[in-house]
Amino acid sequence: MDLWEQACALHLERKFDEAERIYVQLLEQNYDNAGLMATLGSLYVQTGKIGLGIHFLETAVKNGMKQTDVFTNLGLAYKYAGQLKKSRDYFDESIKDNPSPEALTNYSGLFIESGQNEKCIDLCERALKENPEIPIAHWDLGLSLLNEGIWDRAWDEYEWGLKANGIREDRAVLDVPIWDGPVKSPGKTVLVYGEQGLGDEIMFTSMLPDLLKTNEVVYECHKRLETLFKHSFPGVPIYGTREDREVAWAYNHKIDYRIPIGSLGQFYRRSRSAFPGTRYLKADSVDLPKKDKFRVGISWTGGGAKQGRVIKRSIPLSWWKPILNVSDIEFVSLQYTDCKDDLDLMDQLGYPIKRMDEYVKAEDYYETARLVQSCDLVISVATTLYHLAGALGVPAWVMVPHYPSWREANSGGHPWYRSVRLYRSPGVEPEAWRPVIDRVGYDLGELVNQKARRIA
Repeated sequence: MDLWEQACALHLERKFDEAERIYVQLLEQNYDNAGLMATLGSLYVQTGKIGLGIHFLETAVKNGMKQTDVFTNLGLAYKYAGQLKKSRDYFDESIKDNPSPEALTNYSGLFIESGQNEKCIDLCERALKENPEIPIAHWDLGLSLLNEGIWDRAWDEYEWGLKANGIREDRAVLDVPIWDGPVKSPGKTVLVYGEQGLGDEIMFTSMLPDLLKTNEVVYECHKRLETLFKHSFPGVPIYGTREDREVAWAYNHKIDYRIPIGSLGQFYRRSRSAFPGTRYLKADSVDLPKKDKFRVGISWTGGGAKQGRVIKRSIPLSWWKPILNVSDIEFVSLQYTDCKDDLDLMDQLGYPIKRMDEYVKAEDYYETARLVQSCDLVISVATTLYHLAGALGVPAWVMVPHYPSWREANSGGHPWYRSVRLYRSPGVEPEAWRPVIDRVGYDLGELVNQKARRIA
């Protein structure tokens, strides 16, 4: 096996560092080899070195490598870099002539981000017609269908995320089969394990009461949620070990089946009417003097691993003045990221916001839940916090971007929580948040006035 074949084999095995070393060694000997540049560029895109990836892929194109896979990788790279115009241009190039199912699939993901679900669905269906076994095509199709509220078909496609590398995790704590539903296997003990982010795990846990009607349950969750879930589901064995490679408790129970928590949707949420939207988590409220003021918890910065997603779901606190100007309210920060500078600035501007980091930044999320439970209202951007409020039945007003995630859908109310009201941004530019903030401020003033009139 020559060096090129060795590097390609390592690349396919996802041994990226070893493959990169050989590619670079070969490039030093063949500095103008466009195919080598394109391959190295694709590796950099895969490993998150987007700038390097774009550099080598663009250079490869300039040197004559005008092939579908190169255009596809450039489309992906510019998508990750947040340059959607360039991304779309390259994706368009990638599907001009006899596009491969993979090229169609990669292009489809761009339209999830821009809320163009019909376009995404069309591309995915074209890809799957050519190759029905592409997990990412099924996954993208599922997300678009979820966003459109086509629940029955969406959940079936959502299951393909378990076959797509890095999307959903099928955690086999024990060698038992996947649960096949309440009709076929009632009365058995099912190991349910949490997945994805904290907000997703909280949201999907709304389906646990459905499962408990027919089956015994052992629940493995994120360690930060263990106390909260134990308080909410007494009698259910709950272990906060889903990030642990090995667990000691597995053989303490006779477990018949296992299932990731998100997969319960295919059994219990196949139509809009199947969403109860009612409270399912419980927490003892923090005992704090409220001085007869309406307590509003606020959060203004979204979380997430991708910086573009954080920016999309964040609103500078200094823009919140129409909300903070409403009188007779005790505002409490529920922002869990580092926000000292934001709060110091608002103090200087005459907008005091109570800080309670011992609850908000506690490792045990039950402490945060206690503070949220003490609030009369939560006002937030799209982040884990509003899932917590909705699950506790605390009223929450959530400002969501113009193109939200499938959880908030593109229109209508929130399907998972009755207590959550959505305020949708009318545009993608940052300034589009201004009228949203104004409306929330107006509605908050009306709410406080109504409360005052009832007391009087």
